[in-house]
Amino acid sequence: MSRLAIPAAPVAIAFASGIALAPWARADVAWTTWLASLASAGALLLAGRTSWAAALLLAGVGAIGALRGIEPPLPPDHVARLELPRIARVDGRLAAEPVRWTPDRLRLLIDVEGVDGLPRSGRIQATVYGVPPPLAEGQRLAAELRLYPATGLRNPGTFDYAEHLKREGIRVTATARADRLTPLDDPVPPWPARIKHESLAAISRALPPTSGALLAGLLLGERTDLPHELDEGFRLAGVYHVLAVSGFNVALLAAAVFA
Repeated sequence: MSRLAIPAAPVAIAFASGIALAPWARADVAWTTWLASLASAGALLLAGRTSWAAALLLAGVGAIGALRGIEPPLPPDHVARLELPRIARVDGRLAAEPVRWTPDRLRLLIDVEGVDGLPRSGRIQATVYGVPPPLAEGQRLAAELRLYPATGLRNPGTFDYAEHLKREGIRVTATARADRLTPLDDPVPPWPARIKHESLAAISRALPPTSGALLAGLLLGERTDLPHELDEGFRLAGVYHVLAVSGFNVALLAAAVFA
């Protein structure tokens, strides 16, 4: 098969090679390589040396791949640069709607603004135990958190949770008691959160508790009110993923309603 039959293959290979070499590459060298390749390829194209120009452009694509794979350095004020673990007062803003796993356990994503009175940056994933005050995406809060470096299972070949968190921009995790959270303002939740809250309220009004909790899980991924025995039944049957939000679940409901 000729190169013309798969014109994107050389570009993809060059880009993937750059990503593979990223752990050993320096950002300044990659930028210089990209700029030099681009300028040289332009000059060669003007001179009619298309093959050489194509080779240099592929080198530039490889440099872009390396830049994509190079991990940028943390800013000096990043929360991950603190000595961890530690207990600290964190001021920040909720980056997403709180995820409630059970009535007394939820997960918060906090964009950090300050730690112990000093300006800090970064994002923390916090697990909160107890019944918290009402919280919404975008809300500022202060909390006493126990901070840890983000880690995962160390078994070879298993899912690297710490690397997953790093890709999400999370280098620090935390735990907290609900009574140590203090909302600092009361903003109006964004429209997706308002729609979800109104939908949950409508479901609870229209259906019995168990049926409403099941429908809320199928459509909205909200499993807080799901009875323990039903929740455990889904887990044991290996179909707990059915309670995650998906287009398939919505399609099933639409088919049942409009068929």
